[in-house]
Amino acid sequence: MKHDLTHLTLLFPLILIVAIFTPLLAHARWSVTPRLYLEEQYDDNIFLTEMNEQDDFITTISPGIDLKYQTPTTMLDLDYELRRSLYNDFSELDFTGHRARAEARKDFSPRFSAGISEFFIRSEDPIELTGIAVFERPSIRAGDRNRYTRNVVEPEMTYRFAENSAIRLRYRNIALRNKAEDVADQDQDAVNALLTYRLNIHTGLEFFYEYIDQTYDPAIPPEPPRNFEGNELRGRYTYYFNPRTSAFFEYRLYDRDFERQAADFVDYKVHDPRAGFSHELYESVSVSASAGYALRDSSAGDDEGALSGRLDLTGRYKRLTGDVYGEIGFADDFLSAENLGFNEFWRVGFNGTYQLAQRLWADGFFYFQREKFIDLNRRDELRSVQGTLNYQILEWLFASLEYRHSERDSNIPFESYTDNRYFGRITVRYNLTEQ
Repeated sequence: MKHDLTHLTLLFPLILIVAIFTPLLAHARWSVTPRLYLEEQYDDNIFLTEMNEQDDFITTISPGIDLKYQTPTTMLDLDYELRRSLYNDFSELDFTGHRARAEARKDFSPRFSAGISEFFIRSEDPIELTGIAVFERPSIRAGDRNRYTRNVVEPEMTYRFAENSAIRLRYRNIALRNKAEDVADQDQDAVNALLTYRLNIHTGLEFFYEYIDQTYDPAIPPEPPRNFEGNELRGRYTYYFNPRTSAFFEYRLYDRDFERQAADFVDYKVHDPRAGFSHELYESVSVSASAGYALRDSSAGDDEGALSGRLDLTGRYKRLTGDVYGEIGFADDFLSAENLGFNEFWRVGFNGTYQLAQRLWADGFFYFQREKFIDLNRRDELRSVQGTLNYQILEWLFASLEYRHSERDSNIPFESYTDNRYFGRITVRYNLTEQ
């Protein structure tokens, strides 16, 4: 039954979209852009194995379409892509994948608005990035190219009761389905509320609460029980010195209450107070930073403490647009295919785009993360580098070359890997509404 619900949820945004937007179709700005790309990839470790690495050439043909609709009070963005991948040596791995994204928003009045977003992927790529690829911890399936689908749905509504003051309610459902029996299917349902209140020109308050219900279907062979309920509370006080500079203090408390505790998955609470600031250095350069100390109170009796903090430096200078990122603290891994649980981490990264010429540009990112899974006695290092060179041959014709390097170094036997991928891609993309 869960498999059916995963696919049915993809229709929910479309139903909402038809109900909200149909009366306004004749008065909207439209953009309809079909596309087609042909890609040749060489992967030197297609199964992400530590030993006996296998390589192959993969040819992918991918038609897709992007549809945008906008009025002063409405927004709709739909994107769909089909990917047919053909393997040169391992033809039994030939696969048809799908990737879809939907986002819609409607302002019913100056005070009230509602929206919904959805992301769907059907893939067999052992490195899954479901959101923004930069700085996102991947979901890794080493040892085989297991087929899976993931669906993420988030409806929300916002009520603005005063200037710079609002309350937002949001629901989130994440469903992961794996063809392989040794990888557990999972579902997450979460409800959260965010209240922002501006006391005056200099001070503001923010309160956040979220409830999470996470469940896993049994895998073969059996895995430790991991079903849990979670709560998160966060409060923040912000002082605005001027429109460009602010400082804040926040306190975050979250817990994980497992249905059945096991040696590797125990109940815990995390207290994470922080102080920070945000400052616009120049018109196109800004920096934000926070620092604190997080403490985990574990039912196993072994409390852990760690520095916590975050740094973001974003900006644009002449032809370069970039983002430097760093973070340290506690996190938990319950949404990936591996579900490794609570960890202490630090990570750094960079993402940038450089305009070499009018029709030639390069973009890429670097990412490094070190993780210590305290309850598993496991330590991992993740590295990821990607660089792409893009050239616009004609108004509707694009060519690109890309390189990706992914690496994991683990103290657990056979969990390390190194993977290099090389891409050549030709894309045809044309906006029909321009005509």
